[in-house]
Amino acid sequence: MNLSTPYLALKYLFLSFFSSSPQIKYESRHTILSAMANYWDFRVHTANLMWTYDPEYLSHWQHFDGDSGKRIHERRFNLYYLAKSTRLLPGDTAECGVLFGAGSFMIMKATAREGRVHHIFDSFQGLSKPGNQDDVKEDRTFKWEEGDLSVNEITVKRNLTGHGNFTTYQGWIPSRFDEVSNKIFSFVHIDVDLYQPTYDSLEFFYKRMTRGGIIVCDDYGSEACPGAYKALNEFISDKPEDIIHLTGGQGVIIKTCQ
Repeated sequence: MNLSTPYLALKYLFLSFFSSSPQIKYESRHTILSAMANYWDFRVHTANLMWTYDPEYLSHWQHFDGDSGKRIHERRFNLYYLAKSTRLLPGDTAECGVLFGAGSFMIMKATAREGRVHHIFDSFQGLSKPGNQDDVKEDRTFKWEEGDLSVNEITVKRNLTGHGNFTTYQGWIPSRFDEVSNKIFSFVHIDVDLYQPTYDSLEFFYKRMTRGGIIVCDDYGSEACPGAYKALNEFISDKPEDIIHLTGGQGVIIKTCQ
């Protein structure tokens, strides 16, 4: 369906408000929103997707009290079920770049097991200075600046306390990675936006992933994070795995060998 004529536009507008059929009303509203989004080069999700109402995901997500805890979030949904798929594998979990803690919250809910520790690495001072690899090409896309995304450690701990077993490591990546160099990992989330910390995180954790373990790079498909895209592509170029590029922008690596 489309809104190629004024008649169709008026028809769907009328049906979206006054149709007695819930199906027709829903589909008419979706058609109008999709046409408006397409006009400005945006996209609306396909209609009738179940993930926005997934009871297991929502039963956890609704209890996160941080900045974005009450919003439905595609990447958090993906993160939860990707992490859950590794819950029976040996090893701890980790996140590089925590912001308010939403990603760590979902990882711990998805992978909770006795003895498992979730390790959080963050400067708690925001982003480091972007380098040449992080230059954004699109004029329409915002540009990161040093200090952006700064959330203090106290706030993160408050948001996560009582929801899982975690340890925080304050410092610029990779300065404190050595403290977990003797561990193996089943799931790692990298959300640091810039080239160098993304590459450093991959270099450290990849070799410590258990077979079947998953690394998720949150920023891989974002026009605002070309450095993260470049880092992941460069790092994986001589590895046996492929990058799974999800529609929400995440890049996923499933470790195939020890």
